[in-house]
Amino acid sequence: MQRHGRTLWRLVGNLVRLSVELGLHHDPSEQGSTFTPAECELRTRLWWIVMIHDRGTSVLLGRPLAIADADFNTPFPKRFSASMFSEHFDHSPHLTGIQGDIINALYRPGNHKQSADQVVRHASRITKNLVGFRSVLPDTYRPFFEGTASWSEQERIALVTNITEDQGLTMLKYGIARILLLRALFTSGQLSGDVRRRALKDGKRSFH
Repeated sequence: MQRHGRTLWRLVGNLVRLSVELGLHHDPSEQGSTFTPAECELRTRLWWIVMIHDRGTSVLLGRPLAIADADFNTPFPKRFSASMFSEHFDHSPHLTGIQGDIINALYRPGNHKQSADQVVRHASRITKNLVGFRSVLPDTYRPFFEGTASWSEQERIALVTNITEDQGLTMLKYGIARILLLRALFTSGQLSGDVRRRALKDGKRSFH
């Protein structure tokens, strides 16, 4: 498993470097008439596919990002029709940005030197972004966040049974981002015991 992780780390790192060499990290629409609108959109999608792999690999292996958010300005891809790409890919760039923010703000080697106030400010910003992400999801996602305590057992079973692959992948990435945030808060030596206990309780609740 460790050997596969090292191989994945190198492959994704090479993919990011190749993408930068091709200039995919620059907004193609700001490069005059170099690219047609169709080429601009293709380059944008390619870049975000790379970013999704980079952030996902960093989360999976617990390692730094290959490229920081400040080092690229490629915008999110546009979805002109439902068939253009999957619903999951449509949501992934936003979640990828949140994952990167969590890693950079709370998991970098020097982050243990941050004050409690700095940690709380980071956590508040990230939480606000997570709430913002939830607000733009289709209404079909609402039951996953608002709870089903008043639902019958049959309705709850149907919700799980009928979940789509896109919904499942999106919710999985959202859950991982939230757990990453809560784990950082629970293990922070700068925060009070009460705040850390609340983070632990929220983290346990995320698994139910």
